[in-house]
Amino acid sequence: MDDVDDAPARNADAPLPRIAVVVADPDGGGERTVRALLAQTVRPVSVTVVTTAPAPPGGDPAPRDDDARSSGAADAPSSRAAGAPDDAGAPAVRIVRCAHEELGPACVDAARNARAPYVAVLRGGDEALPHCLEHLSRAARDGGEDGAPAGLVQCGTLGLRDDGLVDGFTLPPPAAGSPPSPRDLLDGAYLVRRELLDADRSTAAWVTVPMLLIRRRAGAAGNPAAALAPGLRVVRRTRLVGRGHRVPAAAPRDGSTPRLVSVVVPVRDGARTLAAQLTALSRQTGAVPYEVLVVDNGSTDATREVAERARAGLRDLRIVDASDRPGESRARNRGVAAARGDFVAFCDADDVADSGWLAAMTEAAKEADLVGGGLDTSVLSPAHADEQPLPMDAQTDFLPFARGANCGAWKDVLTAMGGWDERYRGGGEDMDLSWRAQLCGYLVRYAGDALMHYRLRDELTALARQKWNYGRSGAQLYAAYHRAGFQRREGRVVVMNWCWLVLHVPDLVRSPALRRRYVRYGARLAGFLAGSARRGVRYL
Repeated sequence: MDDVDDAPARNADAPLPRIAVVVADPDGGGERTVRALLAQTVRPVSVTVVTTAPAPPGGDPAPRDDDARSSGAADAPSSRAAGAPDDAGAPAVRIVRCAHEELGPACVDAARNARAPYVAVLRGGDEALPHCLEHLSRAARDGGEDGAPAGLVQCGTLGLRDDGLVDGFTLPPPAAGSPPSPRDLLDGAYLVRRELLDADRSTAAWVTVPMLLIRRRAGAAGNPAAALAPGLRVVRRTRLVGRGHRVPAAAPRDGSTPRLVSVVVPVRDGARTLAAQLTALSRQTGAVPYEVLVVDNGSTDATREVAERARAGLRDLRIVDASDRPGESRARNRGVAAARGDFVAFCDADDVADSGWLAAMTEAAKEADLVGGGLDTSVLSPAHADEQPLPMDAQTDFLPFARGANCGAWKDVLTAMGGWDERYRGGGEDMDLSWRAQLCGYLVRYAGDALMHYRLRDELTALARQKWNYGRSGAQLYAAYHRAGFQRREGRVVVMNWCWLVLHVPDLVRSPALRRRYVRYGARLAGFLAGSARRGVRYL
C-alpha cells in the first residue's frame, strides 16, 4: 500500500545533492528546529540559526565536539563555523545574531555563504520530519521534467495546535503555470539552489513535493521577510518549469513487536452494544500484552456501568472521560493521550472483534506505521450483504485508507502527525488520518486477517444521517487534499448519479431493500451538495 513514484527518477543512481539549512529565528526558539535537523536520515552539511534574540549571559557556548554528534540537539546550538560535517558526519551548527531589521538580509547572506549546492529555508520552531531532507534532495536531484535542474523545491507543512494536535496543513500548488506566490512560499517550506541567489538570468525547474515534511506549531516564530527573501529572488530571476514530484515512503519499521498495545474504544450512549465488544476483547488469543481504554464521549445511558462490570474479564480496563466535546476524533485523541502502550489500536463500541484481531494487528505493525484491518458484516448485519465495506487493497480512489472502526498505529506516529483531526464530524476522519500519514511519509498497510465484525445501521434515519455526514466530509477532504492529487468525479459520472436518483424515486415504495438503497445513495449525494456549499468547492 506504499505511495510510490508514478515514474522512476531519471537519475536514481546519482548521488543526492548536499543541503545546508538556514533558520530564520527572531525569538530564539530554534532549538527544536536544530534538534530535528540533527536527526535527519540525510543530514545537512550545516545549520545556521539567524536570530535577533540576545545572547545568554556569558555569550554563546564554546564549540564542543559532542554538540553535533548527539542524537538530538545540544542544550544550545554550537557556535562552530559553518562548513562541511565533522569526522563523525554531524553537521556544523552556528548562531548568527543581528538586529531585528537586519534579519532578512542576514538570512540571505547566510544562504549565499553556505557550502552546499542547495539551501533549505525554515522558520524558527519548525520541525523537519526525519526524512524531510531526503525527500527534498531527491526532488532536487531529479529536476524538472524537461531536464532543467531544480532551482526551487517546495513541500508542505503540517500545522499543529499548542497541544500538539493537528490544526490543518498547507500543500504546495501543482508546479504548473505561473510560479508560486509569496503566500505559497510563506505557508510552506522550500529548498533553493544557492547559485541562483545571485544569478541575473538562469533557467531552472520548479519542483513540488506534495508531502507534509515540516511540522509547524501555531504561532511559530519566523520573520516573513527573512523566510521569503531567498525564495523571492529565485522566483523573480528564474524561469520555473512545473513538475509534480512524488517519492517513495520511508523505510518500514524494524520488525519489532509492540511492548504494550492500548485498545481505544470511543463510545457515546453505547450501553446496548458495548458489553459484547468488551467480552470479545477479553477473549483475544495470541496477543501481546494489552490494555483497554473505554473513552466516554458524554454518554447519558448506562455506558459507564457496563464498562465497570467488564472489569471482571478485563483486568487492565480503564474508563477515560472525553465528555467536554462530542466527536469520535475527540474521544480517540483522549484515548491516545491516556494510552500507556507504544501501539494504539482503535475499534468501535457497536462492533465485535474476532478472537485473533489483536494478534493479527500487532503482527502487521512490525512492518508498518499505520495498519488497517478487515471488516465483515456477515455476522452482525447478515441482511445487508451488499453493503460490505470495500477492503483497503481494493480501494482505487487517491490513497488507501484504514477505517476508524478497525485500525491501529504506533503512538509515536500518531503524535508526530498530530493525531485525529477533530474538525471532521461524523465521517472522513479515518480517510484524513491515513492520507495525512502517507503524505508525511509513513507506511500504511492492510491486514485483512485482523478481522472486525462490523455492524451496519438498521434504521433508515440513522443510515441517512451517516451517509449524509459521509457526503459532507467528502467535500471537506477534497478541499484539503486536491493539491495532493485527490480528484473529484468526472462530470459525466456526476450527471449519471443524479439521473439515477431521479429515475429511481419509485424505489421508495417498491420494497424495503430498494428503499434502503435509495436512502443510502440519496443521502450521500445530498451530503456532497451541502459539503460543497459549506467548503466553497465543487464536489458533487
